[in-house]
Order: sequence, then structure tokens, then C-alpha cells
Amino acid sequence: MVPDVDIAAQVGRDFFLDEKIPRHESGQGYVKVLDHSVTWKETADSKIFTYQGLTTCTEVENGWTVMISVYNHLRQGKERSTSELSVFILKEGEQQEHLEARGYRSPTWRLLRALQSLLSAVQLQGESSVTAPPFFLSAGRGTTRFWGKEQGPTVFLWESLSEEGREECEKAIRHHRDWVVWSRIDQ
Repeated sequence: MVPDVDIAAQVGRDFFLDEKIPRHESGQGYVKVLDHSVTWKETADSKIFTYQGLTTCTEVENGWTVMISVYNHLRQGKERSTSELSVFILKEGEQQEHLEARGYRSPTWRLLRALQSLLSAVQLQGESSVTAPPFFLSAGRGTTRFWGKEQGPTVFLWESLSEEGREECEKAIRHHRDWVVWSRIDQ
């Protein structure tokens, strides 16, 4: 059982996530339940905040919004500074919008799990980093790495690949046997 303690500190007002969390004078830990959503910011001057499951960058030149799970996964998946990550997410969001404007629709995670299970694939090639599922150990599109190392059985999502990505896919098909290519045919 966690005892009820009276701590008035509020994230985003009294402390931020890069600071030490206030403690009760007894030194005991505590849980605080709120009746409303709280805006989470890493630092007082951060332009990136999370509210109700969405993470948003409010920089004028790099504005975007993604699910917090996407942001946290990309933040931990590769060594990028906060500003590099912000620009990367912006460009990947634009890439996804470009794909969808051409009529591309991302496959469901259920389908991707099924494709992954065919050869115990560990790598995904295609999509954008803001839609690629985190259950692949490695993901990228052509020479752009989202996370992980480029190795092992691969699922290629043909329609989401650029010409460069399709050339890489064709090379892999010629030299390896551990791949699956998924493509839809318009009816």
C-alpha cells in the first residue's frame, strides 16, 4: 500500500521532468492521482510537450504532432539530439503525407506481424518512422535508418519505397533468401 501524502508539487509548474521529483519530508515515495490531464515538458524552456497521449513540437519552423509512443520510441532508438530528432520527425511526417497523397495506405500491424512471422523477420524496410511499428528490431527506408542495425530477415513494403529503396530491395532479393516483399495490386 502506498500512503497518502500531501505534496502540492505539479509537473510543468513546480518542477519539470529534467529536475529532481519533490519528495515528502518522510522520504517515502508517493502516487498522485489527478482529475485532469497534465501537460508534460522535459524542461521549462522546451518547445516539445505531451498532453493526452500526443507529443507536439511547437517550434515555428519544425512543428509536428505524433503519438507519445512514437516519440518515445524514436527518441530512444538512435542517438539524435532533441533538435535533430525534431527535424527528423518533421521530415518523416512529410514523407508519410507524401505517400498517402499518392494513395498509399499503411498495412495494419496485424498484417505486418503475419509477414514478420513468415521468416522471423527482424527488419522493416519502407513506411515512415512515424508509422513503422516498434516490434521490428530494425527499421528504415532505403538508406534512411529509423532505428536498429540493417541486418537479418527483412519485410519490404514495396509501395512505400522510393526508387533508391526499391533498388536496395532488388539487391537484397538477388543476394539473400530471408526476405518478404509485400505489394498491393490495384484492382
